[in-house]
Amino acid sequence: MSTLDRYRIVKLTPELQQQFGLPARICADPTGMPFPEGHAFHQWLVDENACEPSTARNYLMLVLPFLTYLHRTDPLCHYTAPAEQIRQHIRAYLKAKLGCVVRPHRGGNYTIPSAKVATLSTVRLLLTALKRFYTCAILKGWYADANPLMWTSRLAVELREFKPQMPPASGLTLPEHKRGRVPDTYFCVVNDHWQPQIIDEPNLPKQLLVGFTRLRDQLITRILFESGARVGEVLALTVGDWRQREQRERALATNKGSGDARVKELWWSSSTAQWLRRYVNEERRRCDPFTRGWDELSDETRLFVTDAGRPYTYAAFYVHWCNACQRVGLKVTPHQARHWFVTMALHKFESLPSQQRDAARQSLIAYMSWRNPQTIQAYDHHVRRMDFAATHAALVQLVESGQTRSASLPAAAAGAEPDVAGIPEAMWERLSAWLANSEEAP
Repeated sequence: MSTLDRYRIVKLTPELQQQFGLPARICADPTGMPFPEGHAFHQWLVDENACEPSTARNYLMLVLPFLTYLHRTDPLCHYTAPAEQIRQHIRAYLKAKLGCVVRPHRGGNYTIPSAKVATLSTVRLLLTALKRFYTCAILKGWYADANPLMWTSRLAVELREFKPQMPPASGLTLPEHKRGRVPDTYFCVVNDHWQPQIIDEPNLPKQLLVGFTRLRDQLITRILFESGARVGEVLALTVGDWRQREQRERALATNKGSGDARVKELWWSSSTAQWLRRYVNEERRRCDPFTRGWDELSDETRLFVTDAGRPYTYAAFYVHWCNACQRVGLKVTPHQARHWFVTMALHKFESLPSQQRDAARQSLIAYMSWRNPQTIQAYDHHVRRMDFAATHAALVQLVESGQTRSASLPAAAAGAEPDVAGIPEAMWERLSAWLANSEEAP
């Protein structure tokens, strides 16, 4: 079967865009004809659901393979088929393509306790994407039946044995008083117990940083651990983001869902700021096609670039991250640096008086820009069960200790160990400075 016999995204040449007034990318069906519903769905997610374009594209990329499966399995069945028919095909797709176990629930819908080919998180994203696609189709008049991914509320009865443990963003109703509800989704992922991946090792940054061979990747990793930022937020930093904060220990940054708007600040250590200046004027300058230093760079220019001077992407950084992990014998994801930052902060808060602790926790919520303050509760249960030492090294000093064995960083620091004796108060002062300025956080 031809590889083109599928629903897909097609990139158009500038000539075709101009001639027919089309966007840079359109959706095509298996016959090669335009599939305008795909582009309209993408735009609906962006314009009416406040989705990032990249998130909207991910949803679309999850929907298109199902539509291809539908076309190949039953060419006479279009996505506009009756809801029950679509549900049967979704059920078959989950089993055949994703290796899901799909079990009927006594409430009338189906539960998915496991999957062999895909992760349960991927399955949940697929179901969310399909649910949104049919919501869009109904609103725009493309689909005449009820949403195949929705379950009627009259059958969403209370059952003691149904206890989904999921974050609110998953769409499942959280159990209350040891009781749960069958949610309004036809397919329910019920065994995906959500919790942040907690990182408890204070020396994790030190262990990981020595695995990098480039100053650029060391700096990105240091900023991740010191700021608690998302990888995309760090990689998206521009010269102007740092320049507006006088090239010191902070920079403006985007936040998840903010588009290109700089709505938050990231903070890091003074030594990281020092090495960032050196990176811009030395290593980065060698990668710049025009060998520009700090003073010649425009505000819109990305801080971190590839060897060819192009914006540094997550995929490119992730290769170096994995290589560093392999060199030092660790298995850690970049996002876990964010969990490490929160965990270490909460460890420190536990040793504070109750009034300071509550204020610090609220400041942490503001600094992390958590839309749902309950997110911190997922960490609480873990932190409070830990038998951890009363004194923890300050977050920044923990991260800075990772440079001691790095060839790219000062040889004078080799073998030095952080001074732990005065760290608790120093850590509290720094976190207070970082976190107390909550009026600047969204």
